[in-house]
Amino acid sequence: MSGIPETRKLWITPLSPVHMGTDEDYTPTGYVIEGNALYEFDQRALENLPDTERKKLDGLLTGKATPDMLKNVQAFFHRNREWLIPEAVNIVRVSDEMASFYEARIGKAANIESGGKQVLNALEIERAYYNPTDRRLMLPGSGLKGAMRTALLDAVNNGQRTERGERNRDLQQRLFQYTMRDLHKDPMRLVQVGDCAWHGPAELNSAEVLFAVNRKKHAVVKDGKEVHSLAEKGPDQLLECATPFRLRAFQGTLNIPGFGDTRSITNQLPKYHFSFGEIATACNRFYRPIFDRELALLGKRGFLDSAWRETVENLLGNASIRQRLENNDAFLLRVGRHSGAESVTLNGVRSIKIMKGKGQQPDWGKEAKTIWLATSDKGDWRYLKPFGWLLVEMTEQHETLPAWPEADTLMQRYNNSMSQWLERVRQRQSELQEKVSRIRAEQAERAAEAAREAEEADRLKKEEEQRLAKLSPFQRELEQIVESNRNNNPAVVLFNKLTGGEWQDSEDQQVVAAKIQSMWKEEGKWIPDFSGKNKQKVKQKNRCQTLLEYLPDGSSE
Repeated sequence: MSGIPETRKLWITPLSPVHMGTDEDYTPTGYVIEGNALYEFDQRALENLPDTERKKLDGLLTGKATPDMLKNVQAFFHRNREWLIPEAVNIVRVSDEMASFYEARIGKAANIESGGKQVLNALEIERAYYNPTDRRLMLPGSGLKGAMRTALLDAVNNGQRTERGERNRDLQQRLFQYTMRDLHKDPMRLVQVGDCAWHGPAELNSAEVLFAVNRKKHAVVKDGKEVHSLAEKGPDQLLECATPFRLRAFQGTLNIPGFGDTRSITNQLPKYHFSFGEIATACNRFYRPIFDRELALLGKRGFLDSAWRETVENLLGNASIRQRLENNDAFLLRVGRHSGAESVTLNGVRSIKIMKGKGQQPDWGKEAKTIWLATSDKGDWRYLKPFGWLLVEMTEQHETLPAWPEADTLMQRYNNSMSQWLERVRQRQSELQEKVSRIRAEQAERAAEAAREAEEADRLKKEEEQRLAKLSPFQRELEQIVESNRNNNPAVVLFNKLTGGEWQDSEDQQVVAAKIQSMWKEEGKWIPDFSGKNKQKVKQKNRCQTLLEYLPDGSSE
């Protein structure tokens, strides 16, 4: 072991969909799907909703979280997606099938149990490990290191059989020669793998949502029909995955610490001191045969996406990559969900649990009977891809890798459509942002106009209050009668009160009569000189002539 710490830069290319999960899910109350895009939103996006919609949401969220309430909230967000999309904090690509799957189920119950209990559609999507700052995917160093550990254990074991009943933990301790009491002697503590962050092009997204489907490795026919696996009858699995062929898009570091002069601490160090080359050799020795066997099996079964297979074979067959693999400067790794039992168990000691039908005891075998595959359409049987394969290249920290001759072709084949998709999605988001901004501006203008009208109404009210304050009690009485009969012909009400003897003082009578005369003139009903035969007008003429008797000098002016 060198006394100087050594570091290699890791350049990682997903060869197939990779799901390295977290404890988080995308839930249908935190995302909406439109077209081929999943838009994740947070609490801040709700501030974009119109006031009326926010009040509706508040109403939905009041009370106990029942299935009906959750359905209504899901449907509410879907219905209001155009308000939420502009404020999306993350965008992930989904397939047409996934979008249809979402549209058919959002806000609905999957089924009603015999007791009447509703079972909501499982629209949760298992989220991949990500950087919370930019929402880009990351490959966690712990998962990468775990895959390296499996390959190194297999190299040390070299195909030997284990003792009957030996537990996995005991097997690891025996092979690496440490115990739980002296964990410092575990050689993997000298292998330090950092999280690998996204360094791919800005015009590409780092993830997509796929279905995980289970298929039998070997056809089983019963009564003339091929029998499907038991897992196919289970609930749908939706996984966020790193997208294949994002060339060298993830970067991180692999460190092997130094210890200076180790003569005085030899008994404190692990027996095995793995070098970078030994790690790469062990990974290629262990994972490459699994990779080749898997592709051959899937091809034979007719499951494999032929375009994907052609691309991955061209990529690994490139002269420079092939040379780097041979020189142990690059290696294959299998990580994450649905990596397959063969990829996490050792040659020679492999014993895989085989689940059987309901009520039957499980069996044990040297290989799994089924395989989980990634697809955009859960009903697909021909264009499937395996999960979890990575190509890892190592360089000195400041070394730059040459471009692959096929890189342009690969990028064009697999990434052009993705960049075009992302451009369309961002354009849609921009259009909705402009739409929301326009609506907000119109709302603000209407609110400002309403405020101006309210201000004017307040001003007029105050002026009226000031005018009324200057009136005598008798004048205010008249104003009150007029105002309270605004919709009931107030001039006629006053006329009836006047002629009915409501006011006895002659001066008061003159004031009332003048008020009535003024109102009838405004209404075009002051016609004391009418000479026609219209009965209504003759009646009004008589009223006017009666009113003249109360006016000074009988004035009709």
